[in-house]
Amino acid sequence: MPDEPRFHAELASCPGVRFNGRCFRIVELDAYRNAPTPTLLFDLGPKISAGGQRFSPPGDHRGLYVSAQLATAGAEFADGLTAWKRGECADNVRFTMEVRLQSVLDLTDIKVRRHLGTTKKEIQSAWEGFADLNDGAWPPTWTLGHEAFASKRFDGILFPSTKSASGTCLLIFTERLDKGKTGVAILRKDKSIWERLP
Repeated sequence: MPDEPRFHAELASCPGVRFNGRCFRIVELDAYRNAPTPTLLFDLGPKISAGGQRFSPPGDHRGLYVSAQLATAGAEFADGLTAWKRGECADNVRFTMEVRLQSVLDLTDIKVRRHLGTTKKEIQSAWEGFADLNDGAWPPTWTLGHEAFASKRFDGILFPSTKSASGTCLLIFTERLDKGKTGVAILRKDKSIWERLP
């Protein structure tokens, strides 16, 4: 846990934006085959991953991380857009999904970052190993993700990709999805729904 709230007051007055659009996710074929759940939309959140994720401290909340552009999903998966373009991502499963959220914290907006007192550099800063190197202190992104989820005002966080200069990624708070109002649906090639959350 963070020593004290950093973004609490600012988040209370920060408007969320709607997100309605297509997103993408690429996972390793072996990881998908060996997943402990048969569903395609299994969370990559820290209630499953002991090390957490960029905006998700270990054990704090579930989260589905996706990309708003296919090239960004490739860059995130391949750890670099160059490898994706070279075709080095053959052993993977690609999901296309429709995402509908009512209130997203948009960290791609410089006005929102200024309101929160953070920067793009801080949002994209390294988080893995941060706690180990800082006596258990959380990286700023964990604090922001924790407080955004705890506020109950947001369905997710839109943020600039660290792997694609012009790309954006989306963290979906799957525990905040409200059936009939918000959700995620994986599409088949014929555009029919393969699987959905919630």
